[in-house]
Amino acid sequence: MFTKFFEWYEKRHDYARDWLSKNDGEVVGCFCSYAPEELIYAAGCLPMRLLGSHEPQDVTEPHIFGMFCPFCRDVLAQGLKGRYDYMKGIMIAQSCIHLRQSFTSWRNHVPVDYSFYLYMPNKVQTEHARSYYAGELVKFRDSL
Repeated sequence: MFTKFFEWYEKRHDYARDWLSKNDGEVVGCFCSYAPEELIYAAGCLPMRLLGSHEPQDVTEPHIFGMFCPFCRDVLAQGLKGRYDYMKGIMIAQSCIHLRQSFTSWRNHVPVDYSFYLYMPNKVQTEHARSYYAGELVKFRDSL
């Protein structure tokens, strides 16, 4: 059962490169699970969740603190090492400060043509949260 999922994980870069060879769109890397993938698909792009490699990495220290969680450091390391060199863009939705720092470092040090930070309301249960978030989704859609 888990063998297929492991295969998809291991071959995710092959899948994205194959998709690019058959489509006119671009691949957009998503730093967190709050990414509205539907908008990325609707823009003709392939959303791809950025994942680490579970390998020892030694390239992130100049960019983010070593005390940051292994996932944040590993995701950034994958970008710095060129593992996602086929991507034209990256995006992040409101996330933890460590992952946001990985996003910022990636944007500053890994060549990408597009980046977007999707702001989300802190208090989602408030009167204005829905309209605020809807406005941010429109900005994201328009940017794509």
